[in-house]
Parts: sequence; C-alpha cells; structure tokens
Amino acid sequence: MSGEDEIFGETGSAPRVGERLRAAREAQGLTIEEIANSTRIPKRHLQTIEQGDYSGLPAPTYSAGFIKSWARRLGLDGQALSDDFRAEMGGMPSESTQILPYEPADPRRTPPAGLALLALLIAVVLGLGYLYWRGTAEQPAEIATVTSTQPAAPQPAPANPPAQAAPVAATPPAATAPQPTGPVVIGATQDVWMKIADSGKSLFYGVLHPGDHFEVPADAVAPLMTTGRPGHTTIMVGQTPIPPVGDPDRAAKDVSLKPADLLARVGAPPPAVQPPANATTPVENSAGT
Repeated sequence: MSGEDEIFGETGSAPRVGERLRAAREAQGLTIEEIANSTRIPKRHLQTIEQGDYSGLPAPTYSAGFIKSWARRLGLDGQALSDDFRAEMGGMPSESTQILPYEPADPRRTPPAGLALLALLIAVVLGLGYLYWRGTAEQPAEIATVTSTQPAAPQPAPANPPAQAAPVAATPPAATAPQPTGPVVIGATQDVWMKIADSGKSLFYGVLHPGDHFEVPADAVAPLMTTGRPGHTTIMVGQTPIPPVGDPDRAAKDVSLKPADLLARVGAPPPAVQPPANATTPVENSAGT
C-alpha cells in the first residue's frame, strides 16, 4: 500500500490533488511555511493548490513542476500526482490558466558573488582604459623648453658726435632680480590624466583629481610631464604660478618640469650679455676715423 493509500484509504474516487497533498502534509505534521521553505515554492501557490482554486497559478507546465516537487517532499509519487494535476487543470477555462510571473527563490538562479566581482573589475578596467585613450588619442603638442639667449642689439652711434667727446665707458650689467625658489607642485581644476617621469623612471601615472597635488621630488634630474588636458593642469614653482603649458584642447607631451624652464614661461626678460673686454664702443670707432 502506497503512502496515499495509507492516508485516504481505499475509497471509490480519489480526491483532488490539492486535497491529497494537504492531507499528506497534515499527517506528517508539517506547515505550509515549512513546505515553502524546503521546496522554494511561493506560499500563496501552495495555499491555492490546497484550496483547489487554480485561477491564481502560473501555466500548467510550471504548476505541474510545483506538484512534483511538493509530492516528493512528502514521500509521494510526484510523477503520478503531476499527471493528475495536469488533467485537472486541462478541464479549466482558458482564462484561468493565464501566465503569471514565476518567482523562483532558488539560490542557484542568483548570480554568484565571484561573477559580480568580475563584472565590477571589468567596469573599472574599461573606465581606466577610456581615460588613458582620451589623454593619448590626439597627437600631443610639442612644447619647446629652450629659452632664447640672443644678445640685445647694440644702439646706433649718433649722427654728429661732439668733437671732444670722451670715450663712453662700458656700463656694468644690471643686476637681475632673484628668481623665486620652492618646490614644483602640479595640481588640477578637473579630472586630468597625466604621466610624470624622470630619466625613464615613472614618478606619477594616473588621474589627478581637483584638489589633489603632486610635488616633483627635489632630487629629480630632468622631470618631464605628459598631460591630456593642459588647460586644467596647474603648476606652481614655490609661490609663482606658471602659465598653461599648451593648447587647452590638445594633449601636451614631455613638458620640462625643471624650475628654470618653468620660470622662463612667466615672461622674465633674458639676462643682459656682457661685451668682450677688448671691444670698442661705436663712439670710439667714430672718433678714431
């Protein structure tokens, strides 16, 4: 005698599938909540099946799967009950078997934590790759770092110099103003990708955010900077701000970060050139002739 025969006895007509499942559940002392937790079937579907009102169930294919899982949980013949349930649902009006969203609670359908972390890592790599491409896609503008050293043009001699004019002594060169001193500090007004290297050694590589600063080491020999957005890159030598190092809409490559080269961009006049000791002035040449 099967488990169902022990519960219902040998009657002439078998009850509906929902009644048989409810009787088996109560005979084993189980609650609806316990069946829902162990089979992952929504509680409302279990109650609907036991009450024999199939209008709130999903399509027969899904509902028959519920019956099979439920019957096996109770130790009954899941395939037989599933077939009987399909026959019962087959005699219902078509509108009562509308497809409703299936709510599986099976944890195996939930994406594993490793897959979520892998997706996050891929997103981060793609974001960094985009920032790098944005800074290097265009041809960087070449920035000249050599300052002009041409001497000032000599003043022309007067047309009619005095007959007894004394030779004009060479004037000593004017003292140049002391150059500002201090560290070279790089900043940004917006997110800026940049690379700073010294003789092939990388000092900084990445994105500089607004409010962040990078100080060039004092022992750097020939530091060079490549920045994707010169218009949003700030440079300070001590307390002296340096003008933009390139076209704001184009990347700047290999900009010298030596203090002397940066201060030359401020527009300071070139130093005066001392004439040779044996050179004669234009007045002396005129008087000799």
